[in-house]
Amino acid sequence: MNSSFIHLRASSEYSISRGLLRINEIIARAVKLQMPAIALTDLNNMFGMVKFFKKAEAAGIKPIAGTILTVISEDGFEGEILCLAKNNFGLKALMGLISLAQLQQKNGKITLTFDELGTCAGNVIIIAGGNNSHIFQLSRHQKLSELSEELDKFYKVFGQDFCIEIQKVGKEEEDNFIHTILPMASRLGIPVIATNDAMFLQKEDFDIHETKVCINTGKTLNDPNREKLYTPEQFLKSSTEMANLFTEYGAETLLANTHQIALKCNASFVTDEYFLPEYPVPENHDFNSFLSELSNSKLNEIIAPFESGKQVIYQQRLDYELTQIHTTGFSSYFLIVADFIQWSKNNDVPVGPGRGSGAGSLVAFALAITAVDPIEHNLLFERFINPERISMPDFDIDFCMDKRDQVIDYVSKKYGKNAVSQIATFGTMAARAVVRDVARALGKPYALGDRISKMIPFIPGMTLDKAISSQPIFKKMIQDEAEVSEIIDLAFKLEGIARNVGKHAGGIVIAPGSIADFCPTYFDPQSDSTMTQFDKDDVETIGLVKFDFLGLRTLTVIDRALKTINESLRIKNENTLDLYQLSLDDPKVFELLASGRTTAVFQLESTGMRELIRRLKPTKFEEIVALLALYRPGPLESGMHDEFVDRKHGKSKVTYPHELLAPVLSETYGVILYQEQVMQAAQVLAGYSLGQADILRRAMGKKKVEEMEQQRQIFVDGCSANDIKKVTAEKIFDLIEKFAGYGFNKSHSAAYAMLSYQTAYLKTYYPEHFMAAVLSTELGNTDKINTLINECKELKIKVLTPNIETSNKFFNVDHNLAITYGLGAIKGVADSFIDHVLETRKTQSFKDLFDFTKKVNIRLGGKKSIEALTKAGAFDELAPSRSIALACMEDMVREGQKNSTKMAGTSDLFSAMEENFDPYGKYVNVQELSEEDLLNHERDALGFYFSGHPVQAMEGIIQNLRSHSIGEIADQMNRVKIVGLLNSFRQIRDRSNKQVAFISFDDGTGTMEGIISTDVLEKNHLLLKTNSILVFAGSVEKDDYRSKELNRRMYKMKVASVSSLEGQISQGQRVMLIDTRKLEDDSMHAALSDLKTLNGDFWKPGNCKIHLKIAYQGSEAIIELGNEYQLIPSTDNIKLLKGLFGDGAITIN
Repeated sequence: MNSSFIHLRASSEYSISRGLLRINEIIARAVKLQMPAIALTDLNNMFGMVKFFKKAEAAGIKPIAGTILTVISEDGFEGEILCLAKNNFGLKALMGLISLAQLQQKNGKITLTFDELGTCAGNVIIIAGGNNSHIFQLSRHQKLSELSEELDKFYKVFGQDFCIEIQKVGKEEEDNFIHTILPMASRLGIPVIATNDAMFLQKEDFDIHETKVCINTGKTLNDPNREKLYTPEQFLKSSTEMANLFTEYGAETLLANTHQIALKCNASFVTDEYFLPEYPVPENHDFNSFLSELSNSKLNEIIAPFESGKQVIYQQRLDYELTQIHTTGFSSYFLIVADFIQWSKNNDVPVGPGRGSGAGSLVAFALAITAVDPIEHNLLFERFINPERISMPDFDIDFCMDKRDQVIDYVSKKYGKNAVSQIATFGTMAARAVVRDVARALGKPYALGDRISKMIPFIPGMTLDKAISSQPIFKKMIQDEAEVSEIIDLAFKLEGIARNVGKHAGGIVIAPGSIADFCPTYFDPQSDSTMTQFDKDDVETIGLVKFDFLGLRTLTVIDRALKTINESLRIKNENTLDLYQLSLDDPKVFELLASGRTTAVFQLESTGMRELIRRLKPTKFEEIVALLALYRPGPLESGMHDEFVDRKHGKSKVTYPHELLAPVLSETYGVILYQEQVMQAAQVLAGYSLGQADILRRAMGKKKVEEMEQQRQIFVDGCSANDIKKVTAEKIFDLIEKFAGYGFNKSHSAAYAMLSYQTAYLKTYYPEHFMAAVLSTELGNTDKINTLINECKELKIKVLTPNIETSNKFFNVDHNLAITYGLGAIKGVADSFIDHVLETRKTQSFKDLFDFTKKVNIRLGGKKSIEALTKAGAFDELAPSRSIALACMEDMVREGQKNSTKMAGTSDLFSAMEENFDPYGKYVNVQELSEEDLLNHERDALGFYFSGHPVQAMEGIIQNLRSHSIGEIADQMNRVKIVGLLNSFRQIRDRSNKQVAFISFDDGTGTMEGIISTDVLEKNHLLLKTNSILVFAGSVEKDDYRSKELNRRMYKMKVASVSSLEGQISQGQRVMLIDTRKLEDDSMHAALSDLKTLNGDFWKPGNCKIHLKIAYQGSEAIIELGNEYQLIPSTDNIKLLKGLFGDGAITIN
């Protein structure tokens, strides 16, 4: 090292609230400035430290591990202290202090005491004097006596490891501090260094950094009250720039001291060993012997029914795997995983059959870690643990999403809370979000940020660059609008920067001792959870073992379905269902799959997958495994899926690259589909061991030219031993290499295919229980529930209206095999209220609505819950009608509030009433809800129309306004007029920069998509509001995409005109026929009397005559009312007439 300046204080993007520096930028700048070392010192964390060390060491730069801690002084001031690890003990001490500060944080403040900081003395360089330090503040307020005492205190504890930093970044009081502190430091013999508190790469980045700070603090840049904590000088300066700043203060010494400190700092991360937690084995056993005993014992139970030759094959495979596991030192790992999986199964926590390459291990199968027999399904152990290239195995475990946390709690208790931690993730400023954030920070209107962000496609992995290149309109907007350009320029520079700390969906670390000894921890007070500060990749880099505890909704579905199925089977005294005892060749299951009716079937329900299934028509389990491997971007783009289908059905000949590969590729019709087949091909043709073949597979995946050439030569040489000519061997190698790029992990496919088969089996034989279970996992997703209920209709399964007396929180199946609607799926009903009602129902029943208010604490749900339950129809069985239930609502809530304070008593209003008193007496004159109103209430409560459809409710009004219903369309048509409910409306600009719209509408008989051109859109854009009933006219053609998706003919419309119902009805002369035949005489006379007395605009001269259809003494007649009774057939007038004569009484011709 020369005596150049070393940056010992640099805040990266991982400081979150401040700092803009990316790790790559820090290292690249150090290389450019020829700095031999550089430190990373983020605030109260080491989030980026492992990445920093890897990048620095790769670039030949010495990394210095540090952090900035907040230490609270005796006078209560929270000051920053810069800390640098001298050695690995110091690194461990700093990780422990960060973890302690995180854990004991209060009100978001992460602090330590001086005594706690003192525990790292001897192993950490302590640097004080930054603008946010206590000694700087003491100097600023001229508390020189206290300042001297503070310096003494630090020096006594840390000695020569304590030094003072001075800065010149353009902040107030810097020069005064320097003039004050230098003499004191000289007198006490405390070294002084120059630092620059670097936050960004270059001076020009200041505004970007300010924007980031505003985004994180919720401020705007133009806020006059915003505290300005940073200056344009806080960038990574060169040695020369630093020397020029401190010329008058002895720059050479100040800069040389940074070099001396860098020499003293020699911490490192150990990255060449694993730190496995120790599984508590019984006495007289070590990890290896216990794993062997357990595996052999379990395997003997499995293979007991097998014939002797097959038993030998299984035993040999087990012995081989155990030898490799012992040799690699992973026995403890297997025992730990087997233990928490067994605990899960014993404690009613559903566990998946396996995922990833772990399903290729017979030891894992014997220990019930997986549920897929690797020998039966031809899976390879070396794909999981390669004895010739040792790396940490990785069991990813799927658990029921509702119970996953129970397993985490078990592991925490078994190995100690300090040894178990979840893993941090870092949310970044993604394209759409960063645009909104920047617009807000700049003080721009919300609408502007929203408009810009909506121009960016909502696609995973989308970037601003991709959005601009794929959206010409977006590019033009940036060019034409200065405000937009300003926002995008800043957004570009912030895109991808760390914005917040999150929690990995399923990653768990178990350490052999306290996590903080290996990795600093982060505490999230909101979720009360501790996480590693290193992400999943960095955790593995430092040798900690990561376990993925993943929540899988399908396991929750299967668990719910099995419980209700087996309950019903027990009632019938029939054998209960065990899905792992199923034969995997049930013809009815494959019949369901071949039909493409795979909604809710695991991994097989997407539109493209259903189309592929219908083409393939799988007839065996291996083809479900193949489907999961085929339906991925690589195989789909290469046409591999077409070749597979054609070979299965004899349209293409089954061929093999070489006859020796026939046994390897026969199950996939000669197509190289799996990674395991690549390995087996190398073994069969070129004599590779499976371990060597796995190395070949990895090399082919990485496509490193030099490594590939070495492998090519080994392959060709190996093939010669099988009399395969060089030319042929090279062609086969090229072919294998091509398919290796698409090959999928067969172990994972086989494990997940098991879940696909199980869910297909449930849908085939127990559709009601299965669909109820699926619905129950989607309580908060009304769109999904609507789709699933439509699927129930397709399956001829009846779904009942919600019922407060019989419905539970979740969807259930009744004794008639109808699905009872889950109360938890009603929008606006409090969960706690549902639980309370269900608990009350265990001991009491409800006679009527007011009896319900006496027995249930209404306050737990409030008016919102009562209203939602009423609108959904949940009180239909307790009231004479839904209209009366709605009319009672205010009184119910009022009475419920009174009764809630004295649940044991009766309500004041009804306390003196007799048992036969009719509580609904005061509501007898309540007008019945129209079908339209009833449906709208259902939509409010359930999120969709449940018992009917508003277009069908207007059948008499619209029947002459349309040419067809959607269900009547059976072919391409040039002129069609449909009355439909507008469900969705999406407006975009086409390549000509013209506005067009895509719509979806339905009429109760079917759904249809439509496209509206610019001209039609301009004329009718005010009409196009979702949930409006409109008249669409245009040409209709087959919708190929949706036909494939839904497995039936679907059509789409090129919309030529859109009009309102009123607009259509008011055209030309109309006749309204009012059918009064169903009315009693008194009711009819009352209705006619009311009709005559209607005034205001009702009888305003219009285009519609009224005819009355009456029945009298066995005869029927139609009476034409006079011209004075002509009206405008508006929706309001029609609704009023429906109220007088009934819903189905009105037709218009």
